[in-house]
Amino acid sequence: MIGVMPRNFYFMPSREIDMWMPASFPPWMRTNLTWHDAQIVARLKPGVTIDHAQQSMAALSLQVTAKNFRGPRSVIVAPLRAEIAGKTRTALILLLSASGALLLIACVNLTNLLLSRGTARGREVAVRAALGAARGRLVSQFLIESLVLAALGTLAGLAIGLPALRFLERLVPEAMGAARLTLDWRVLAFSAAAAIGSALAFGLAPALRGSHVAPQEALRDGGRGIAGARRHWFQHSLIVVETALAVVLLTCCGLLLQTFQHLRNTDVGFRSQRLLTFETPLFRYKEFPRRVAFINAELEAVRAIPGVVNAGAISRIPFTNAADATFYWLEGQPRSSIPQQVALIRNVSRGYLATVGATLHEGRFFSATDQASKLPLAIVNEPFAARHFQGQSPLGRRFKFGDTGEKGYWYTIVGVVKPIREAGVLEDMKPAVYRLHEHCDQIGSLQLGIVVQTAVEPASIIPAVRQAIWSLDKNQPLARIQTMDEIVDRQLSTPSQSTALLSAFALLALLLAALGIYGVLSYAVAQRTNEIGVRMALGATSKAIMLSFARRGLGVTLTGLAIGVVLAAIASRLISTLLYGFRPDYITTVVAVSVILVAVAALACVVPARRAARIDPMIALRQE
Repeated sequence: MIGVMPRNFYFMPSREIDMWMPASFPPWMRTNLTWHDAQIVARLKPGVTIDHAQQSMAALSLQVTAKNFRGPRSVIVAPLRAEIAGKTRTALILLLSASGALLLIACVNLTNLLLSRGTARGREVAVRAALGAARGRLVSQFLIESLVLAALGTLAGLAIGLPALRFLERLVPEAMGAARLTLDWRVLAFSAAAAIGSALAFGLAPALRGSHVAPQEALRDGGRGIAGARRHWFQHSLIVVETALAVVLLTCCGLLLQTFQHLRNTDVGFRSQRLLTFETPLFRYKEFPRRVAFINAELEAVRAIPGVVNAGAISRIPFTNAADATFYWLEGQPRSSIPQQVALIRNVSRGYLATVGATLHEGRFFSATDQASKLPLAIVNEPFAARHFQGQSPLGRRFKFGDTGEKGYWYTIVGVVKPIREAGVLEDMKPAVYRLHEHCDQIGSLQLGIVVQTAVEPASIIPAVRQAIWSLDKNQPLARIQTMDEIVDRQLSTPSQSTALLSAFALLALLLAALGIYGVLSYAVAQRTNEIGVRMALGATSKAIMLSFARRGLGVTLTGLAIGVVLAAIASRLISTLLYGFRPDYITTVVAVSVILVAVAALACVVPARRAARIDPMIALRQE
C-alpha cells in the first residue's frame, strides 16, 4: 500500500470500490479485439470543448485502428457529469421546480390570509392612523407579522426535513458515491433567505393594502372591513394562480405515475421473484481448469441446500454491470462488417437460463453433454437473431469473437431466447450471446455471479449459502448478497422516489388550493353578511344564496384549471426525459386531474356556501 484516500473519496463506476491498482495492459489486450472493457477519463485543457475533443479522438482512433485492427473503431466522448448523474439531474430539477411551485402556492395562501386579516383589522388600523401613526410604522407591523409566520414555517420545515433527507439519499446515483446529505450552514442560510424573501415579497402587498385606510371611512364602516370589488378581484386572481400550479403538479404526477407503472410492468426477460444473487470473485483460481471445476462445485453445493430449486452462474449478474461487450464476426461475412457488430457476452453455467426463467424462442438450452463437448456452442437473444437472420433460423450458424484470423473458437448457435435486459430496466435491449464457462478459456473472466432460485424466502438461506461455499474454500469471499427484487428496485429507485415526492407535493398543492378557495369564500361570507341579510329579507332563498357562492368558487377554480392545463402541456414536454421513452396518456391524465380538482373545489365551497345560506336575516340586519 502506498496511500490512503480520504473517507469521502469516490469515483466511477461504483461507490463500493475500496482499492485502486495501476492499470496494466498486457500484449494480448493491445491486439485482441475481443477485449472491449476499458473506461478512459481525461481532463480537458482550458478552452477545449467536448466537440473538439470528439474530433481529436476520432482522428486518433482512425490512425491507430486502421493500422492494427483492419478497420475504424468509433469513439464517443461524453461529459463525466452527464455520465454519472444521467436522468437524476433532471429528476432533481423537477423536484426543485415542484418545491418552488409548492412554496409559491403556500405564499399565495399566506397573502390571501394576510389580506383578509388586514381588512378585518380596518377599524384598528384606522384608530391608530387617526391617533397619528405613520403609514411606514403600520407597514412595518404587517411585515413583522409576515416574518414571524415565515420563521415559524421555516422551523417546522427544517424539523420535517431531517427525516426527509434519508428519503432523498435514494435519488443519489451509485456512481456519485455515498455522500451523506446533511443540513449544514448552507442549507440553513438558503432556508432563512427563502423565508425572509417570501415573507417580504408576499407580505408587502397585504401590508400596503392594510395600511392604506381612510380613518373616517373605516370608523364609519363599524369595523366590518372594507371589501371592495378590486380587493375581491385580487384575491380571486391569487386563487387562480395557485389552482393553475396545482393542476401542473397533479398532471406531472399523473404522467410520472403512468410511467413508473409502465416500468414496473416492463418485461425484463426473466422472473425476479425468489432469486438470490451473490458474487464469488475467482482471483484465487486463475488456471482455467481449476476455475471451471470450482464453479461447478459451487453450484452443486448450493443446489444441495434445502429450499433451493436451482442455481446457475453467470459472469455478470443482470442489472449490475453492462460491460463485457465485444465484436463478433459471422461465418461468411466480410471483414469490413466487424466494426459495426458488437454484442454483450455472458459466460454462463448449463442451468443458468432455466434458473432465471428465461424464455426459449427457438432451439434448446445448454445440456449436460454440452459441458464435456469440444464443440463451442452459444445461445443468442432475439435482437442478435433479428439483426442477421430476419425470416430465417439462426440455428446451426457459426460466428467467432474478435479477429478474423485463425485464433478463436467458432461458436455454433443452438438456441434463441427472448431478450433479457442485462443493462437494466431503463436501458435498451442489446444483442447478447450466452456461452458455457467450459468454452470460454480464451477470455475467461475472474468475475462470477451466482443466481439461486428458491422455494422459500431467499434471505432465509443466506447463512446456508455461506457455509456451502466455505465448505469448498474457507477463504473464498462472497460479495453483494442480495435478492434480484432488490436489484430491480434499486434500478427503479430514481423514478420511484421522484414519483413519490412529486405525488406528495401534488397532494399538498391540491390541499392548499382547496384551503385557499375555502378561505376566500369564508372571508367573502363574513364580509357580505349584511348584504346576504338584505337579499334574504327581500325574498332571496337559501338555495339561491348558496348557489351564488358556489358559482363564485367554482368559477375561480375553472379559470385556474384552464390556465393550468395549458401550463401542464408545456411542463409535460420539459419532463419528457423522465418518461424513459414511454408516452403516457396525457388526455386521460388531464381529464382525471380536472375531475379531482373540481370535486375537491366543490367540497371546499360547500361549507362557506351553506354558512351563507343559514344566515338569519334578522340578526344580519340588526348588526347593520
